[in-house]
Amino acid sequence: MTAFFLFARIALRNVRRNARRSLLTISAIAFGLLCLIVFEALKVGLHQEMITSTIGLDAASLQVQARGKELEPALMKPVPRTEKVSSALRKAGAEDFSHRLKTPALLLAGQKSSAVLLSGVDPVEEARVTFISRKVLRGSYLTLDRHILLGEELARSLGVDVGGTVTVTAQDSHGMPATEKFAVGGIYKTELASFDSRHAYLSLRTAQEFLKADNLVTEIAVRTRADAERDFAATLRTALPEEDYQVKTWEEIAPDVKQLIGLNDATMNLLILIVFAIIAMGIANTMTMVVFERFRELGILAAIGTTPAGILVMVVLESFFLGAIAALLGSVSAAGVCAYLARYGVDLTQFTSANQYFANSHVLKAHLLAFDLVIANIVTVMTALIAGIYPAWKASRLKPVDAINHL
Repeated sequence: MTAFFLFARIALRNVRRNARRSLLTISAIAFGLLCLIVFEALKVGLHQEMITSTIGLDAASLQVQARGKELEPALMKPVPRTEKVSSALRKAGAEDFSHRLKTPALLLAGQKSSAVLLSGVDPVEEARVTFISRKVLRGSYLTLDRHILLGEELARSLGVDVGGTVTVTAQDSHGMPATEKFAVGGIYKTELASFDSRHAYLSLRTAQEFLKADNLVTEIAVRTRADAERDFAATLRTALPEEDYQVKTWEEIAPDVKQLIGLNDATMNLLILIVFAIIAMGIANTMTMVVFERFRELGILAAIGTTPAGILVMVVLESFFLGAIAALLGSVSAAGVCAYLARYGVDLTQFTSANQYFANSHVLKAHLLAFDLVIANIVTVMTALIAGIYPAWKASRLKPVDAINHL
């Protein structure tokens, strides 16, 4: 153990001996680590924003629907025995869920018209599941019956505002046309104009009356805590008969989001491999130069009795110190950058104004996970150690006489 500490002191002294070269190597490693940590934190923040937008816009964490609903999307396929579903949800621990009635509809205002998805929702329930209630610009969020809530883009295209009226035409629960005028009670605006232009809302009671669909709902949207959707869905599938119900998580409702997250993870992993390969080559090059410059010194150490294993340990420890110091500097710098980006973020409005994954906000904020920080440091230090093994092995095989006589 005493010999190990002696080799560690010599290795640390060697790092300080050529301060300029050591500083350049450390700076390069630290900068690479900083970039990786910041990119990883931004990636996590991006994924969180994508999931938040997907869940909060309409999909919710999961939905309970009638079996085979997707086979007849234009028809109102009712969820059977909704009280049974509500009971199963409460038993499973769900507190936030919303009963919905959805159907395609046509909105008319004067000479203008627009096809939309009309959603009848319970205002109190829906406010706990999605963020639409928090995006109201003018008027109110379905506080009055017989009033309709429109997206700002939709209202602009129809030429109406709060206090105006629109005529809604849809097919009722009996397959007959239903037409009625509704006052515009509120205008909402998300960060996704394409959604705002195609979605209109009524209170659930108003929608059921308009569509002659007493007590009928076409889906029940559920909000769970993050990362609990799959377990919750599995519990519901056990509790609800498969022949009557289907339970879909947001990953199944919006598979493109899940696939994009997987693609981002794969791309990030490739970037990590490239950066650490560059780090390894940099350290290997530095340590090879160190061994070449110190042939005589290493030969003298061997001549006075230092074993090949001792020389190998000493050179590897020098690589370790380069990696460890760089990891410390890179981590501290990255933590500072991530703290700034977590507070202020990066405004991507000009790139994401029509992106469905940024319906809640266009500001991308970093989210640094302790696990990612620890793993990045471990991999950096291990890369430094591995990169130093070959030069250390070459140094340990030097013959004292040849090394001492080396010019």
